[in-house]
Amino acid sequence: MAAKIYLYGVSPVQQCLLHDNRQCFELYLKAGKKQSPRHREILDLAQKQKIPVKFVDSHDLGRLSGSKLNQGVVLRCSELRKLSLDDFIEHGVSASSRCLLVALDQLEDPQNVGAVIRSAAFLGASGIITLRNHSAPLSPSVSKASAGALEYFPIIEVTNLSDTLLKLKKEGFYILGSTLSTDSVRFKQLPLTEAMVLVMGNEGQGLRRLTEKRCDELVHIPGKKETESLNVSAAAAILIQHLVNHE
Repeated sequence: MAAKIYLYGVSPVQQCLLHDNRQCFELYLKAGKKQSPRHREILDLAQKQKIPVKFVDSHDLGRLSGSKLNQGVVLRCSELRKLSLDDFIEHGVSASSRCLLVALDQLEDPQNVGAVIRSAAFLGASGIITLRNHSAPLSPSVSKASAGALEYFPIIEVTNLSDTLLKLKKEGFYILGSTLSTDSVRFKQLPLTEAMVLVMGNEGQGLRRLTEKRCDELVHIPGKKETESLNVSAAAAILIQHLVNHE
């Protein structure tokens, strides 16, 4: 039976059509709408790939996508193809080359997950590690929040984050955990290496205890006392930029 994943929004649909991480079944565009240059690009991509195209009204687009933020375009497609950790390592990424992986420890908000993926892709990280269970599913809303980065950025799906961090340590990766713990150091005081994993914790509880134990260093972003902490996606962007651009 054909999958019923409905991507929506210009960037997610365009990036999906440009990359080979999903099977695409049918494209829906708003009828009677003057096509913008990007809508025309999407239509051309679909026609070149022989994907059926239907022109429908706003009500149908909203019904299919479940969102008013569909920007006049919806794509029915398969689930996202994800990598295993072994696949990622076998493709030549190791401690011998500069690499930053961002691991998400039970992030539950799709907007946060999408925003972290968007920052990681834009700032030059190497991939995202996400949990198969107990985390926000990699849904169309995550793809929309990522501005389409979910459709092409390497996503490594694992069942056990603790075991994954241990395996990466054996591969030579240095594990950093973002936390407000009193044991943490300011992020600019970090000893940096070529291959690192940055672990971002759950929006409410932060890093799990066992995850913290797997980290080589715990770090925090200093700020004014009046504000308790940064949103996880904002914190991730600051840390990723620092870690990717270190000399």
